[in-house]
Amino acid sequence: MKMRPSQTWTFLLCFFILLPSACMRPSSAPRSVHYYTLNYPGAVVPIERALPLVLRVERFNAAPPFNSQRIIYADKGSHRNAYTYFQWVAAPGELIAFFLARDLKHSRGFQAVLTPDTALAPTHTVTGWVEEFLEEDFSEPAQACASIHLLLIDARNPDPLRRILLQKSYRAKAPCGSKTPAALSEAMSAVMAELSVLMIQDIYERLSQTQQL
Repeated sequence: MKMRPSQTWTFLLCFFILLPSACMRPSSAPRSVHYYTLNYPGAVVPIERALPLVLRVERFNAAPPFNSQRIIYADKGSHRNAYTYFQWVAAPGELIAFFLARDLKHSRGFQAVLTPDTALAPTHTVTGWVEEFLEEDFSEPAQACASIHLLLIDARNPDPLRRILLQKSYRAKAPCGSKTPAALSEAMSAVMAELSVLMIQDIYERLSQTQQL
């Protein structure tokens, strides 16, 4: 059957409209993203007595490129790269704040430990920033490396020069079983467990000194 001119133009128009959408279809489904977190028992810190103080752990800031959920690795010198389909469940600053708050509660060294969203007024705040949180691939074996700068602030003191009670940097490494995100997660958990103990010891010691004044 012969097509009319109007029918021919309609057919061609539909053909060219549908052609780009057909060509743009993905050849396969996109790969899913896998998320990792830290996992270690609560830090064990010997505490003589609980201090009558209320701490609030604020979210930690982070230097680029550690201010996102991307899992960063360094394969040489100052070069930084990120895994495409593997991420942390939260940005490193949030992970560190969460686990430090958990470990401070577990230590039972304070009257209360509050999270960032708690409306109660604390006597002191704990905050800081993440300087490094990455996998070092240029060594054998690969290393999980974290560097954290901690601030302990007296929330009751109106004098900005006297509010900072402790300002200190912490750094630790742990070997990875392999160059994979899963192995990095295990090694970084060991790093955080070590750093958490050191930070809690310093926080408790400094606040014990202020209580004795």
